[in-house]
Amino acid sequence: MTLDNPLRRHTVTVIDRIKTGEDDRGHDVYEDVERNVPDCNMQPVSSTEANDNRTQVVTRWRLAGPPGMGLTPLSRVRWRGVLYEVDGDPGEHESFAGLLDHTEAFLKVVSG
Repeated sequence: MTLDNPLRRHTVTVIDRIKTGEDDRGHDVYEDVERNVPDCNMQPVSSTEANDNRTQVVTRWRLAGPPGMGLTPLSRVRWRGVLYEVDGDPGEHESFAGLLDHTEAFLKVVSG
C-alpha cells in the first residue's frame, strides 16, 4: 500500500554509469543513462567554505526517494539544474508494514 506523501513532491534525474563494453586496449567503456525518479524529497544539510588562495564551497543535501530506486555510489543526481554526486553508499530503509520504506542518500556538490 502506498500513501501519498506531501513531502515527496520532487522529481530528480538519476544519472547511472553503465558499463557498455571494453575498448581495444581492454579498458572498460561506460555510458551515462538518465532516468527521472518522482516521489523524492530534497533537503539541505550543510555548506562549508574554504578560502585557501581560492574559494571552494562544498554543499551537502539529503535525498529521500522511493524504495528500490537503484542509487549507487557512482550515480549522480540532477535537481533544479544542479548536478550532485552521491556521497557514500545509499541506504535502503524498511519500516513496519512498508509504510515508510525509502531510499536515502547524501549528495554533495563542490564549486570553486
